[in-house]
Amino acid sequence: MIKRLLLTATAALAFATTNIPDAIAAGDHLITMQQADIRAFIDDVSVVTGKTFLVDPRIQGKVTISSEQSLNPREVFNVFKDVMRVHGYTVVRTNGGEYRITLLQGSAQDAPFVSNSGANGQFATTVLKLINGDAAEAAKLIKPVLHSQGIVTANQGGKIIVVTDFPENLRKAREIVAALDSNGKQIETFQLTNLAPRDVEDALKTLAGPRASYQVVSIPGTNSLIIEGAPGEIAKLRPIINQMDSAGFAPRGAVSVTPLRYANGEEILGLLNTLLPNYTREGEPVPTVAHEVGSNTIVISASPETQSALEQIIRSLDSRRPQVLVEAIIVEISDTAARDLGVQFALGGLDGSFIPFIGTNYSQQAPNVLNLAGAIAGPQLGFSDADSSALRSSAISSILGTNGVVAGGGGIENDTLFSAIVTALESDKDSNILSTPFVTTLDNKPARFVVGQEIPITTGESLGSNNINPFRTFERKEVGIKLDVLPQISQGDVIRLEIKQEVSSISGAVSTISSDFITNKREIETTVLANDGEIIVLGGLIQDDEQINIEKVPLLGDAPVIGNLFRSKSNSRVRQNLMVFLRPRIIRDQSDARPLTQSRLNHIRQEDINQSGRTVSKLDNYLERP
Repeated sequence: MIKRLLLTATAALAFATTNIPDAIAAGDHLITMQQADIRAFIDDVSVVTGKTFLVDPRIQGKVTISSEQSLNPREVFNVFKDVMRVHGYTVVRTNGGEYRITLLQGSAQDAPFVSNSGANGQFATTVLKLINGDAAEAAKLIKPVLHSQGIVTANQGGKIIVVTDFPENLRKAREIVAALDSNGKQIETFQLTNLAPRDVEDALKTLAGPRASYQVVSIPGTNSLIIEGAPGEIAKLRPIINQMDSAGFAPRGAVSVTPLRYANGEEILGLLNTLLPNYTREGEPVPTVAHEVGSNTIVISASPETQSALEQIIRSLDSRRPQVLVEAIIVEISDTAARDLGVQFALGGLDGSFIPFIGTNYSQQAPNVLNLAGAIAGPQLGFSDADSSALRSSAISSILGTNGVVAGGGGIENDTLFSAIVTALESDKDSNILSTPFVTTLDNKPARFVVGQEIPITTGESLGSNNINPFRTFERKEVGIKLDVLPQISQGDVIRLEIKQEVSSISGAVSTISSDFITNKREIETTVLANDGEIIVLGGLIQDDEQINIEKVPLLGDAPVIGNLFRSKSNSRVRQNLMVFLRPRIIRDQSDARPLTQSRLNHIRQEDINQSGRTVSKLDNYLERP
């Protein structure tokens, strides 16, 4: 059985206490807390993990956690460290093996030293060594990616960098250092004063052409440029960059024009208009900004100092935002089985016969034995031709509505009417549905994906005078697969997803005499957190529904053996397994987008080849067009 963590203090809502299946391995835990005292949470984690915690007296607050799946003690400890970090605290291991829980601010001096193997989720210190390049210049590149409490230290002209931060930021620092030392090429950082680094990057790439022997990376946050290449190439570029940067110091006019590359001009314009009152100076023209839609350009009319300040804001905001590919995986496996067995009969006398009328009829059985008896005896009872025709039509309709096997007979013998019908039906319907809708969108931008149909649904119906000119109103309803998602990328490549997933389909008509439809609908609307590339379950349903319906004649239907002639029995069972999973993937640049796009192209290409029997897909011919 799965173990539960129970708070030892007066928490508002402790770890969940609902029943959990025995299939979960022993030693696992589910964490569900709502505004629980953080110190009680620390006590419970200590019991589960067997670790000793030294708690700073300043540690206070409430904790809210929701765990959708079981966690082993190691995973509980990882969650514990993340919770402490969210609340502004950190967990630092001491030399004696205990763990000190203290404020994140000012804890850098207590952070333990770690090697390249990692810090196991804790605030830690590591030393990075450079082979090429200057440590102080590398430290300038590392600083923007660190946590607000992270520290980086390096000496001018040295080769050693000391970094204190969380593991994911230490990993970024190592990657920056590795990039500086890669390929044995020289790497140089240029600090720009007047020009935007992206403008210089574009100019150098255009100058080099598609076969550039060097790489250029702009860092807008520090207004700097990194160039990797042969020493001779960098020596040629150095005077060009310095000349461009000094030429950018030309006196400004009253108006400046700033083209945007990635940002939405209308959004930038709204932000700048909010900030403009802070740049209004007495005796100077009132600064104004405008957006030219055709070229997606911001036009600034202000003093040179204000222009420079606003352009710096625009450069910081006009960056390429990452994208998120959100893929939903919907699996539904169902099994529907039904059995019907029934006996109906009718017996009665005609022309004054003393034989009484007796019969059985059940609502769940077709055809209707009474309709058949009426159609047989109508002429003998003196019914008119119209009434007899109506009875025969009703009997035929009853027979046409029959499913399964029907056996029976009837007639008139010696002024006695008799009829009997036996019906039997067994049906079994299996379904295995797999859908994988996916959509790509910018970070923090909503996206919607719909594949389906619009079916008419009757909303009203009326007749004119004398029951003529019928009039019907209807609306169209979307039926199919819908995916609405809003992704937000946070630190550590954790993605917050506001998602609404709907799958609907047409089940069939309401009845044989109605043209209205029954629709199936499965919908999930929730907000989750998922790591980059992680598959997370959104929700699901496991259902086993069995229904037995028996209609019988009192007393006679309970008799052994012969009682089967006086009852009708139907049995139905529906088993359903429905699960919805989600997998988000972050696309930061072309190197991330290309393999994802190529995998989808290869899938469609192979499907076309398998279906058509050709050796080359039509998609290849289309993609090869200029």
